[in-house]
Amino acid sequence: MKSRKLIQFIQSCDTDELVEFEKFLASPFYNEDPEVRQLFKILRPHYPDFSGAGLNKHAIYRAVYGDQAYNDKRLRYLFSDLTKLIETFFAVQKIRSQPHQLQLALLDSLSGRGLPKGFRRVNRQLKRELEDGGQRSSDVFFTKMQWSEIRERHFQKKRIRKFDLSLQHFANDLDQYYFLNRLKIVCAMLDRQTIFQDEYDLNISSGWLQHLEQNQFYGSVLIQIYYTIFQALRDESEESHFTALVTFLRQPGLSVADIDLRDIYLFAINYCARKIRQGKEKYVAEALQLYRDGIEKGPLLNERGISPWAFTNVVKLALRRQEYHWIGSFIHRYAPLLPEQFRENALHYNLAELYYYTDRFDQAQEHLIRVEFSDLNYYLGARVLLAKIYYESGEEEALLSLISSFTVFLKRNKELSANLKRTYLNFCQILFQIVRRAPSQMKKLQASIDNSELLTDRAWLQKIYSEAMGK
Repeated sequence: MKSRKLIQFIQSCDTDELVEFEKFLASPFYNEDPEVRQLFKILRPHYPDFSGAGLNKHAIYRAVYGDQAYNDKRLRYLFSDLTKLIETFFAVQKIRSQPHQLQLALLDSLSGRGLPKGFRRVNRQLKRELEDGGQRSSDVFFTKMQWSEIRERHFQKKRIRKFDLSLQHFANDLDQYYFLNRLKIVCAMLDRQTIFQDEYDLNISSGWLQHLEQNQFYGSVLIQIYYTIFQALRDESEESHFTALVTFLRQPGLSVADIDLRDIYLFAINYCARKIRQGKEKYVAEALQLYRDGIEKGPLLNERGISPWAFTNVVKLALRRQEYHWIGSFIHRYAPLLPEQFRENALHYNLAELYYYTDRFDQAQEHLIRVEFSDLNYYLGARVLLAKIYYESGEEEALLSLISSFTVFLKRNKELSANLKRTYLNFCQILFQIVRRAPSQMKKLQASIDNSELLTDRAWLQKIYSEAMGK
């Protein structure tokens, strides 16, 4: 079989897209080679697995060229031509899904062809959609900047010597686009630094921030929200920034597109997660409510349904609040919306969590052993859950072995941030001391559990410590 690249491209299409691609190939504007169309007709019945005897190169060559002598180079060129066409199809589909980009290209073309009536008509349409239409998103900022640039070039072409605001609009839209996206990048850097070891060069000065404040965030709620996220990430100890962010999210009629709201919700949720690891239990309820709002209102859902990580986090948070009945209904309602490739893993892991919390340890382990640990978060969570099951089942030997292997893994892993690594190492060390019940260490453990800034499952450790001390 030739061209694994081509097969992968075709496999990435759904059945509706394959119908559209066949129409695309039939258009002489894009393709005038009937042999390319014939190649696709040969390949398509084998979608999506592309296996079988009819797919060897000699069989394909005969199906396209009949009894002509086999020419490997000719067949390679044919595969290459079809590959280039499906790449063009992907690009055309992407542009068609962004109607403003088509309108901008048309506006620029009408200006270049000297067609003022057509230019004014398309310009009025863009004005209605971009200035008067609803939600604001980073994509709209980018489109407005492009639109202003085209209008400024159009004004220059007319060579009219008079004052015109098109240059001012271009400058304003460029500033909005720049400041928003610069803030988004910096927030992503700060957020990612909490997970991984390396640090980014933020290159944001106090003067830059003062300029943004003095210009009142260029009249953009979205820029103001990202500025608030930046403050919350830069100074996590000042919780008023988080409160301000949540206030923005709960404003009725907030004019921000779902694509941006999703990232904003996740920034707020990640902030809560770090606070929870520091032992601030009030953020469990905050994080759960953010998830509920984001899922019910739509931003935390996408065209493929619900993220397996969001699904898992909702279950974990609700279990900590002992909302067992609600979790059962949540799993039943949203498990079918998980992406197919993640569905089994997410379902088994979260059922294991639910069964553990409701004291059905055997069933919890049955589901846990069916989880494939392809993701680091699943691995970390599963190790902690299994340790808790071993402890509460009295399987001390298995528990000590698990603590030992988990500790070695954490110390050797170079991808985990220092904070995340310390969070789980503290759990292992404290649990080990509780299991060993060394009198000289037990009295010190209360302070370690209460005061360790980075610690997972603090409440559970406090519970078993109290039980071990007979409190």
